[in-house]
Amino acid sequence: MQGAERRARDPGGKTAWKTHIIRQLRHRDHAQLVFQELIQSYNKLLEKSVFLKDLTDKIQTDPIVSPGVHHAARILSEGPPVAVLADPPALQQEIAELHIYNGELAFQACELKKKVQERDEELKRQKCSISFLSTQVDDHGRQCQCLQDETARLDSSNADLKRDYDQLLAQRLLLEERLHEAEEQERELIGTMTKKKALEAEHQNNVNERRKEEMWRRLLGKALRKTVSAEGDIRHRLHTDLCDSSSLEMSGSPEIEKTISRKSRSQSMISLGSSKVMGALRSLFDFRRPQDDCSMDDDWYHHPSVCVICCPPRRALYSKEVHDSEVHAVKFSPTSRTVATGGADRVVKIWGVLGGQLQGQQVLQGSNGGITSIDFDPSGAQLLAASFDGSAHLWRLDSKSSEKLTGHTGKVTAARFKMSTYRAVTCSMDRTVREWDLHKASCVRQIPVPSYCSDVVCSDSYMISGHHDKKIRFWDSRSPHCTHEVTLEEKVTSLYMEPEQTQLLSCSRDDALRLLDLRTMSVHLVFRADGFKCGCDWTKAILSPDASYSMAGSSDGTIFIWNTRTGLLEHSLPGEHSVAVNAVAWSVSGDYVVSVDRGKKAVLWSEY
Repeated sequence: MQGAERRARDPGGKTAWKTHIIRQLRHRDHAQLVFQELIQSYNKLLEKSVFLKDLTDKIQTDPIVSPGVHHAARILSEGPPVAVLADPPALQQEIAELHIYNGELAFQACELKKKVQERDEELKRQKCSISFLSTQVDDHGRQCQCLQDETARLDSSNADLKRDYDQLLAQRLLLEERLHEAEEQERELIGTMTKKKALEAEHQNNVNERRKEEMWRRLLGKALRKTVSAEGDIRHRLHTDLCDSSSLEMSGSPEIEKTISRKSRSQSMISLGSSKVMGALRSLFDFRRPQDDCSMDDDWYHHPSVCVICCPPRRALYSKEVHDSEVHAVKFSPTSRTVATGGADRVVKIWGVLGGQLQGQQVLQGSNGGITSIDFDPSGAQLLAASFDGSAHLWRLDSKSSEKLTGHTGKVTAARFKMSTYRAVTCSMDRTVREWDLHKASCVRQIPVPSYCSDVVCSDSYMISGHHDKKIRFWDSRSPHCTHEVTLEEKVTSLYMEPEQTQLLSCSRDDALRLLDLRTMSVHLVFRADGFKCGCDWTKAILSPDASYSMAGSSDGTIFIWNTRTGLLEHSLPGEHSVAVNAVAWSVSGDYVVSVDRGKKAVLWSEY
C-alpha cells in the first residue's frame, strides 16, 4: 500500500491510472464493507425470522401474541429501513433491541410452551372425563331402554287391568241392576204379602168376631136358662112355704108376686154381670194377643230406659287405651249397654259396658281414613261413621255387613241418622251437606253451603249445620235455601240437639258453649269457665239425657259440667286425661259417661 502511494505521487504521471484504479477499489471496499455488515445483520435476521416462524407454528394454539412479536414481525416484514443502510449505529441499536425482543420471545415461548403442556394435560383429563361420561351415557342409555321396556310392559299390564276393570265394572253395574230389580221385586212381594196378611188378619178378625158373637149368644142363652130355673125354684120354695102356712092363702097375693119378680131379676142380673165381667176379661186377653203377634217388628227396636232425672258423674270407674292413635269420636247405643269409639287408626270399636268396665266386643274395619264422628240409628242395629277418606260408612251390626256412601270430594266431618233408619245426613269440607237414602246407598239431595261445615244435626223436617264462618244455619227439608242463621263469635266445632228437639247446644273456638232455644231461634244461655279451652276444631259438647247439664272436655284434659237451668259451672273432673279431650258421650239411661282424648285413651265415669 505504501509503495502504491509513492507511485501515485510520481510526477511523470505514468502511474496515474493505477492511482485511479486504487482509489476506485478503495471506494468500492469502503462501500462494500457497509453492505457486508448489513448482509451479516440480514443473515442474522433471516435466521431469527426462521426461528420465529418455527416458534409461531408451535404457538398457534395460543391467541395471545406479545407486542414484541408483532414489532419483530413488523421489522422483518418491512425489511431493512433506509436509515439502517445509512446509519450503522442505528442498525446496531436495532439489533440490540432485536436481541432484547429475542429474549422476551424466548421467555414468552417458554411460558407458552408451559401453557401448551398444561392445556395438553387438561385436554387429556377432559378426554378421560369424556370417555367416562360416554360410558355413563351408554349405561344410562341402556337403563333408559330397560325402563322404556318396563314402561311398555306396565302399559300393557295396565291396559289388561283396565280391560279387566271395565269388565268387572260392567258386571258390577249389571249385578247392581239385578240387585235393584231383586229389591224392587222383594218390595213388591213384601207389599203383596203385607196386603195378603192384612186381608187374612181382617178375615181372622171377622171370624173371631163371629165366634165371639156366637159365644155371647150361647152365654146369654145359658144365663137366660139359669134365670128361668132360678125363678121356678123361687116360686116353688114360696109355694111350699105358703102351703105350709095354714093361716093365709098366698097363691094370688100381689106382694108375693112382687117378691118373686124382684128376686128373679136380682138373680138374672147377677148371672149376666158375672158373664159380662168374664167376657170383658176374655176380650181384653183376646185383644192383646194379636197385638203381641203384630209387635214382632217392635221387638227389633230395644226401647231404651230413659233417665228422667240425671245426676252428673263424679268418679272415674275405668280407664283404658282403646285405639292405636288419637280418638276422635264416641257414642252410646240406644240401649246404653254398648259404646262405640273411632279415631285416627281408621277403625270403629264396639265396647260393652259390664261391671263398670269397657270390654271389647267388635272391630269394624273398611275405612281408608280417620273416623271423625259416630252415630247409632234409633234401633241400635246400624252404625254410621264419617271418615277423612271422603265417604261415610254404614255397618249393620246384626249381619256384620257394611256399605260405603261415596260422593263427597273432601273429608266428611259428620254423619247423622234422621229419625227414620233409612235416611241419613252428612257434611264435608267440600262445602256440601248431603241427604242419603240408605236402602239404595245413594244421595237424594245435595245442599251447597258457603263455608266448611264442621258438624250437623237433623230431624225429619229440618237440618242444622255448624260452620267455620262462625254461623249456624237452618235448612228445611222441603226447601233448598237456608231458612235462618245464627252468628257466633268464633267458628263452630260441634252441635248437639236434645231428644225433645227444643234446644240446641253449640261449642265454638271462643271457649264457650251456647244453648239455643229452637222455638225462638235465639241464644238462651252461654257457658264459660276459668280453665276451659276448646282443644281443637272438632271438640264435641253434649247435653245430659234430661237436658239438665251440658258437658265438654278442655285442652288440658279436664271435663267441665254446667247446669243448664242456672248457667253456672256444676263441677269439673280433672286428673284422668293428660291431653285434650276430643269428645264425650252420655248414656241414655244416665248411668255412665265416656270421654276420649288425643292420647288413645277412654275413661268411663259414673255418679257412684
